[in-house]
Amino acid sequence: MAAPPDKPSSAGEDEQQPEHYDLSLEDVLELLAKEVERLQASLDFYRSSDHPSKQALIRWHVQQIDARHDRLDEIRQMILSRNNGAVH
Repeated sequence: MAAPPDKPSSAGEDEQQPEHYDLSLEDVLELLAKEVERLQASLDFYRSSDHPSKQALIRWHVQQIDARHDRLDEIRQMILSRNNGAVH
């Protein structure tokens, strides 16, 4: 789903980033968890604001948080599968 209309575009941000990433599943899990925290903070801000598109922004943030929680669950399952269910 696209960002809400008043969200700034991230065009140009990726231009300086390397093309190859060597992230482990644990690294991805950590990045997603931080993204959920960031989205939650933004959601809290919009909930307490008088923004004209408040309801649409709240819905968008909730959808994004839900999607990332789904990915977190998938990655946790992948980690468990890779470790044959052993928790380290």
